Amino acid sequence: MRSQLLKLLPCLALAALAGCTEVPDDGNSQSFASSRNAPAPSSLPPGALTDAVSMPDAVWQRSAQLARYGHRFDKAFYQAAAQREAANIAALKQAFLDLGPGVDPEEAGRAAYVAYTYVAQLVVEYEIDSGPLAHNTAVNFGNKPRGLCWHWAHDMDARLQRENFKTLEIHRAIANYDSIRLEHSTTILGRRGDTMEDSLVLDPWRDAGDLYWSLVREDGRYDWTERSEVFAWKKAQKAKQTGTPAF
Repeated sequence: MRSQLLKLLPCLALAALAGCTEVPDDGNSQSFASSRNAPAPSSLPPGALTDAVSMPDAVWQRSAQLARYGHRFDKAFYQAAAQREAANIAALKQAFLDLGPGVDPEEAGRAAYVAYTYVAQLVVEYEIDSGPLAHNTAVNFGNKPRGLCWHWAHDMDARLQRENFKTLEIHRAIANYDSIRLEHSTTILGRRGDTMEDSLVLDPWRDAGDLYWSLVREDGRYDWTERSEVFAWKKAQKAKQTGTPAF
């Protein structure tokens, strides 16, 4: 038994230093390669790249209003980010449209633009310069201001909420909450009325600010559960440990 515990100590130490566990009532709740390959420009619909970088000023201004830690972001910053990610933005827009009828193309494009350009903003604010586990450790030691997985999820959620989508719906999810593996939180966006499983994971954490997205059911790395269900489970576990009823 002791030998088994000794073998687990390195894993437990890593979990303590690099963990990003999200707890109920938290206040609103080493690869750098792209997790998805954007289609070649020639395979995109006509005008897709132009549409990807063209957004009303009000859209980027809503991101700029959320700036923290003394940073200031101007139109040129978002234009540069959108230009850099134009093919990815166009691909994500198409993925939202592919969820089924009823998704407004304007909302799909706006959601994709916000996802990529706001991630670029958070990379600056979080001071991302290392892989996700190393960055978690820096945050937990107080050497970086923010950037745990649930920080990404919360901030992405808060930003997307400001768009007041009518045909898209935001979900929050957590993986690995009941195992020894590092717990992971994310934001999910899908067609309004669809289940979380039929929606798209938007996860900037796993590749250190390089936005990963896929259908929830096609995410080969994480098995996602609705955050509300996870919080209910955590409260029940805490009640068992303390002997107090969970309401």
